[in-house]
Amino acid sequence: MLEYALNNMAIAVYSKANKSIKITQPSKKYALGIHGLIKKSPPLDLNSSYLYLLQSFYFSNTCAVAILNEKVIGFVSGFINPKKQNSLFVWQVVIDEKFRGLGLGVELIEFILKKNRSLDHIETTVTKENHASRKMFRKIYEKYESNISEQVLFEKTKDFMGQHESEFLIKIGPIII
Repeated sequence: MLEYALNNMAIAVYSKANKSIKITQPSKKYALGIHGLIKKSPPLDLNSSYLYLLQSFYFSNTCAVAILNEKVIGFVSGFINPKKQNSLFVWQVVIDEKFRGLGLGVELIEFILKKNRSLDHIETTVTKENHASRKMFRKIYEKYESNISEQVLFEKTKDFMGQHESEFLIKIGPIII
């Protein structure tokens, strides 16, 4: 099912896992819901509500939100890598704990890739301990029989002065959807 809105050609699809869950690009009206979902989803880094408002307004084409009964239950934030115009950098992925394990994170990323046909690679940073994100990105890599690589991008001691775990850059591609 597709739903088209005249303003900015917003497209919505419905989740394969639950036909009541709408997947679409975020708009300003979802920013506070996104902030609230991330706030109740540690260990994700919580940014200001203003940042989620900016993402929902200026980066809506490279973000996706899952909505159930007008409530935000999932969000993926991303942007096009300025150095690699064919690569989506996935910044944050959050799914309400009641809806985890349904493949919703993968569906949100696929929604972004389908809206942006020039994107055929994914990049993200993940800590070693973030097993859920690693599992999700491995599913994408396996589903599309793609290549995957990993290397340290930001080091715990050198870049974070011991205040954050090392972040590993994961690259997946090419992805043909």
